[in-house]
Amino acid sequence: MSIHLLGGGWAEDESGWTGRFVDEARERAGGPPVIAVVLWAEDADEGEAWHDDYRDDLGKVGAGEVRVVQLTAERTLVPTDLGGADGIFVGGGLTPGYHAAIMPAADTIRGLVASGVPYAGYSAGAMISGDVALLGGWRIGGVPVVAERNGEGLDDVTLDAGLGLVDLVVDVHCAQYGNLSRAVAIVHAGLAERVVAIDENTSLIVGPGGLEVAGLGSVWTADRDGERVSVGVLAA
Repeated sequence: MSIHLLGGGWAEDESGWTGRFVDEARERAGGPPVIAVVLWAEDADEGEAWHDDYRDDLGKVGAGEVRVVQLTAERTLVPTDLGGADGIFVGGGLTPGYHAAIMPAADTIRGLVASGVPYAGYSAGAMISGDVALLGGWRIGGVPVVAERNGEGLDDVTLDAGLGLVDLVVDVHCAQYGNLSRAVAIVHAGLAERVVAIDENTSLIVGPGGLEVAGLGSVWTADRDGERVSVGVLAA
């Protein structure tokens, strides 16, 4: 069982990263796997516009049934939504919305993952996966640390309890949105000891063997190093 943290983005062939998650679900199922795709949007009509895209993308890399669970501000995740799933895929969008709608079922997700169900978090789904979730924000102590457009509707950089699947704080769209500066600033401000920031079309796979990077980009790390912050790169 692994946790697959996807940094966002899209490509014609995603077998090298998203496909790794589906392969693991297939191994568990012993055949074409049932993937529960959890999406959030302000309203159901907005969310449904993306359903076929997720079905098509996961189908291309070997998913069997793709069961979309559409969440909204009024409709949160419940345990029965995930019943019978061989893999859990949490999609992208507004991270604070995903966090509020999915955390009521956090115990269920942790239990399924502990039983061997692989988890994939795409963008927002990756950001809420950790013991501590990064919800967004673009300033720390009133000082800009990333572009305002990357704040997800939040002013201050905001951390909260996450799903508890990994002991990492996760940022995404790193090279494409310039989010490495936010990762470094979070550690420098003492808000976390380590942040990983994942490029698009790239996954950080957290499994029994440790950390592995798959895909086209890199995973950037910001770690506390005494009074300084050390930046590293994990490449596929």
